[in-house]
Amino acid sequence: MAWVEVKDFSYTYPGEETPTLRDINLTIEQGEFVVIAGPSGGGKSTLGKALAGFLFQDEHPEFSGKIVVNHTDMTQVPLYLSSERVAYVQQNPEDQFCTLSVLDEIAFALENACLDPDEIDWRIDQALGIVKGLNLRDRQLATLSGGEKQKVAIASMLALSPDVLILDEPTSNLDPNATQHVFETLYTIREITGLTVIIIEHKLSQLMTLNPKIFWLSDGSLTANNFGQEIHPEPVVGFKAKPRPKIKTPKHDQPLVEVSNLSVRINGKEILHDISLEVYPGEFVAIMGPNGSGKSTLLQTIMGFHTPEHGRLIGFEKDLTQAKTSELVNDIGYIFQNPDHQLFTQSVWQEATLTLQNLELMTDENISNAKQLLEGSGLAERINTHPQRLSYGEKRRLNLAAVILHNPRLLLLDEILIGQDMLNAHKWMKILKSYTADGHTVLLVNHHAALTQTYCDRIVFLDAGEKMLDAPVSTAFTELGILGFQAFLPQLQEDYQHA
Repeated sequence: MAWVEVKDFSYTYPGEETPTLRDINLTIEQGEFVVIAGPSGGGKSTLGKALAGFLFQDEHPEFSGKIVVNHTDMTQVPLYLSSERVAYVQQNPEDQFCTLSVLDEIAFALENACLDPDEIDWRIDQALGIVKGLNLRDRQLATLSGGEKQKVAIASMLALSPDVLILDEPTSNLDPNATQHVFETLYTIREITGLTVIIIEHKLSQLMTLNPKIFWLSDGSLTANNFGQEIHPEPVVGFKAKPRPKIKTPKHDQPLVEVSNLSVRINGKEILHDISLEVYPGEFVAIMGPNGSGKSTLLQTIMGFHTPEHGRLIGFEKDLTQAKTSELVNDIGYIFQNPDHQLFTQSVWQEATLTLQNLELMTDENISNAKQLLEGSGLAERINTHPQRLSYGEKRRLNLAAVILHNPRLLLLDEILIGQDMLNAHKWMKILKSYTADGHTVLLVNHHAALTQTYCDRIVFLDAGEKMLDAPVSTAFTELGILGFQAFLPQLQEDYQHA
């Protein structure tokens, strides 16, 4: 019998009429290295949760078929028993945190299993070493960056030594160096211990050298490797920004935002040091750098979430250093790294139009724009769906729709490409490129070098809280290579070539 066997499995979420998974058949042998790929919203995360036994804890779950892992029927056992077979790293690391500190988080399940304290300490250090996170051991979870939280989530599951390890986009928040290290380490662990590894992932370029067994999941149906059809991004449907006044060449224009000698300290730790930056109308700027380098903090400070320790922040021809966030909403649209941090309403339509309603901008034109943008986002048929029922990638698209419709002069976007397949990533980058062409400005925190090279005008690269580079895309990657940041170069232009 196969180590993992899924037979004729279908699943429908409570309250839904259409199955999310249909007639899934899948066999995986012990020690295999498996990748499940496919478009955003196709059912990948649902399949991962099913394999881990998460979906069968309701009183009357609606499913058919079987899922067996190492002779255990995962559809029939309580979660505490299924967790002994399968460890599942969720797409959003915060969804699985149970404690307040890194040490407690990794120890939590080990202590529940009544392991010896010395064994627990050894496993914690081993797991953090695997993800290059030993420096995080004594940190509070709330102080970590998105990528650092992802490292802790992976380490907490590795420490359990399960039969099967499922990772749902485990590197979506990680920089290229950390991504490659995690993939290669998982592959090595599998070879040494026989651990079966299943990765749900869009970043296939950094996995292909490891020769994984690949499955394609789309619209709830699973097929074997279907890699070979090239991407041809569809024309973007819908939203068109209201043009801003035609802009001059940036070097002859007044900056929209000017950051001068900015330093930011949070909880006693300096996160940004002496950052100076000018951003002009009509620019599409990529903010790049390793995890924990201060990228999110830079955006948050511009948005007014942090008060600088030193330096000045000028924007929209006024001093923003002491400005309140509420005073900036008309001019700035902001998207957090975690999509759940800005979902507030009971339906997709309410969420998309919330800012329009708050700013009293629910005109016929803006309502029409909202409908068109949701159609282009693949959410038109889900306008009455609760936002928490969306996939991670769908939530990201809803976040963008909600902040762009009131036509802000500046968009601050933190990792919006997380959870997006390449087709949707291209669509959204085209929308943002069009947005800047009309005189708006975009600052995008982003690890995807190929998309940055294709769509962005300029790269600002941070490392350890300092600005290492600020250059046009045409020269920036060459300069990054000279500086020793080869992992951030666009080596494999498309992560995978599928439609």
